[in-house]
Amino acid sequence: MNDNMFKLEHERKTYARTAILLLLKAFDEVLGPENIEKIVVEFSMGDNYFIYPNLKNQQKLTHKNVADLWTRMHDYIAAELPITKKVMRVDDAIDSFNERGMTDIAKLLHFRRTSKVTLSCFEGYETYFYGSVLKNAGEITAFDLMPYRNGLFLMLPSADDPEHIREFDPVENLFETQSEAYKLSHLLDVENIADMNETICSGHTTALILTCESMFEHKLHQTAARIVGSGRKFVFVAGPSSSGKTSTANRLAYALRINGTKPRLISADNYYLDRTMRPLDENGKPDFESIRALDLELFNEHMTTLLEGGTIEMPHYNFATGSREYTGDMIRLGPKDILIIEGIHCMNELFSASIPEDQKFKIYVSALSPLNIDEHNRVPTSDVRLLRRIVRDFRTRNYSAADTIRRWPDVRKGEVENIFPYQGEADATINTALIYELAVIKPHVEKILFGIPRDCEEYEKARELLKFLDFVLPVTADQIPPDSIICEFIGGSCMDVG
Repeated sequence: MNDNMFKLEHERKTYARTAILLLLKAFDEVLGPENIEKIVVEFSMGDNYFIYPNLKNQQKLTHKNVADLWTRMHDYIAAELPITKKVMRVDDAIDSFNERGMTDIAKLLHFRRTSKVTLSCFEGYETYFYGSVLKNAGEITAFDLMPYRNGLFLMLPSADDPEHIREFDPVENLFETQSEAYKLSHLLDVENIADMNETICSGHTTALILTCESMFEHKLHQTAARIVGSGRKFVFVAGPSSSGKTSTANRLAYALRINGTKPRLISADNYYLDRTMRPLDENGKPDFESIRALDLELFNEHMTTLLEGGTIEMPHYNFATGSREYTGDMIRLGPKDILIIEGIHCMNELFSASIPEDQKFKIYVSALSPLNIDEHNRVPTSDVRLLRRIVRDFRTRNYSAADTIRRWPDVRKGEVENIFPYQGEADATINTALIYELAVIKPHVEKILFGIPRDCEEYEKARELLKFLDFVLPVTADQIPPDSIICEFIGGSCMDVG
């Protein structure tokens, strides 16, 4: 199943790159290369990619422009125009991209350690993609374009319905959070991996790290002030795997203390049902990702008791034995106390149904990377989280990279079913992605990934990750503050984050 999942993921990325190539060619024809500074593939939301056209002379993308782009792309598809490859010497490719004003790609290729590079070519338009494309424009079965803010969304079909485009309503809080991340990267002049590498080479790594950490701290204090101002007693912190929920909850507690409150932290994991009572998935295995794996009745009973001024004995889940234990950990909420609950299901209303809405403050945590590979290649958020998890699992659970990659499809499936549908319910969204983190993770994760043998079915995913990391210059962990989110994964955190 996992092998099929990664094969499907590869096919989806190939399809997306091909659609992006057609759109880039259409931009050149509709607006003219002389009017384009650069077209940036900024981020994705589900099957949809946000494209920002940086146009010259303060021009703005119009609805007519978008309609013309849509028509051109359909013309390419109807004509079944071929897509070809072109192998060039790296130095020649760098000169070519510089001459065309595509300096981001030229800078990236400067850090490539091979002598040749393969370009994707379509009707005279050439670019570099981190990965393969289809051989013919006619293989694009469906797409749409939707103007949005200062750019547009390239909307693509889902894997289970390749002939149709689903209705799409962007999640506003996520879009704003991702936009904030890009503003920071622009402010720091670190918009892509090549920029980050140049920062490292110039000896300005410490300044980059401390600025990123300061911005994250600032966001936490803004959020803490909002929580205190709201007068709410329960703070729920949710997010997908390896998003940094635990570190965020801990650092938020410090920010709340400064605001005159007494925060208490608990993990929703402590309310897991005993292993023998867990629901089973479609394969008959215990479903750890389902909200039904939690004792919802007990959790809501405890929260109601706390809200009414009572005292509870907090359970602690023993993962080794697969059962809950009680150790005399008594909790009662005083006038200044705030309870921070962290777990993947905390956005789901079913999880905290007994607590009045005016007592709940919900925070969605995600690692929305603002760092692109270059202007046409984005850093997938899910891959960043996978790299984080590989390092943490190896360090704390003695899992190999193959073990973690093998489990990843089930984790992703659980996120799609149990986390992503509720991300729009958040009162605040906190982005834990750090511009510099790939440089820090690289020396930790490479040696783990290289441990996967070639005959292992997880090898192809490992090879893809290693190829991507090959562009990144490493940074040693001794420059990282001990309360950084990244220390939750590489180790060395001063907080109790596992």
